[in-house]
Amino acid sequence: MKKTHTITEALLNLLKDPSQIIRNWNYKGAILSGIFRAPIFFITYIIGKESIRIAIGAALVQFFFRFFYAGISGAMVQNFRHVEPAWKALTAILLIIPLVSHGLEFIFQSVFAHLTSTHQHTDEAIIRSICVTIISALFTLFVMRRGVMIVGEIESKSLKKDILRLPALIFQFCAFIPNEIASMIRRNAFFAAFLSFVGFGIFSQLFVWAVTEKFYWTYSGGKQIPLLKYWGIDGIILLLIATVISLAIPPKNRPLEVKSSLESSLEEIINIDELKPVEKL
Repeated sequence: MKKTHTITEALLNLLKDPSQIIRNWNYKGAILSGIFRAPIFFITYIIGKESIRIAIGAALVQFFFRFFYAGISGAMVQNFRHVEPAWKALTAILLIIPLVSHGLEFIFQSVFAHLTSTHQHTDEAIIRSICVTIISALFTLFVMRRGVMIVGEIESKSLKKDILRLPALIFQFCAFIPNEIASMIRRNAFFAAFLSFVGFGIFSQLFVWAVTEKFYWTYSGGKQIPLLKYWGIDGIILLLIATVISLAIPPKNRPLEVKSSLESSLEEIINIDELKPVEKL
C-alpha cells in the first residue's frame, strides 16, 4: 500500500485507485469487528424482550455485514495512518467511515427489521453501533500508526502477534488524552488543557446518553446526586483524576520542549494570537 503523508495525498490515492480497498481488505479488522459488533445487536434485542431466534438472526446479519465492511474500512484507515498532523487523518476517517458504514448498515438491518417487525430495536442497536464506530475508528488509527492491525505492508505482523500487543495499546489509548493534557500543563498551556477538559466532558455526555438513552444516571429508584448525575461531569472528573496521576509520573523519553500532538492540533485549529486584543497605536 502506498504511503501517504498528507490528507490530500491520502484522498487522491483513494480516488485514483478505489479498488485498493478491496485488494488490501483488512482481514484482521474484519474478524475482530464481526466478533465485537454482533453482540451489540444480540443484547439489544434480548433487552427488548425479543426471542432468542430473532436476536441471533440480528446478530448474524450484523456479523456478516461487519465482517465484509470492516475489512474495507480497515484498508481505508490504513491509507490514512501516515498522514500528518494526525487530527486531519482522524477527521477524514470520522467523516467517511461512519457515513458509509452506517448507511449500509441501516439498509441491511432495516430489511431484517421489516421482515421481523422489530424496527424500534434496530434503531436502538444502530445508535449504539455508531458510538462503537467512533471509538473503533479512533482506536484503529491509533494502533495502525504504531504498526498494529495493518496488512500488505512490510511492518505487517500476524493476527496473533497483533492481538498480543493490543492489551498494552489499549492502556496507552486510554492514557493518551490524560498524558497529552498533563504535557500541556507542564508547558503552562492551560487554555489548551481547559479546552480539552470541556471537549471531553461534552463528548462523554453525548456518547453515554446515546448508548444508554438516559441523559443522566440515578440510583435507588430514581435518586440523584446534583451535578454528578451527568455523564459529562463524571467524565471530566475521571479525566482530571487520570491527568493528576499522569502529572505525578515523570514523562519518559518525551522531551518537554516538543509540543504534544493534541496541543499542536488545538493551536492549529484555534489560533490563540487571533484571540488577543489588537494593540492601539
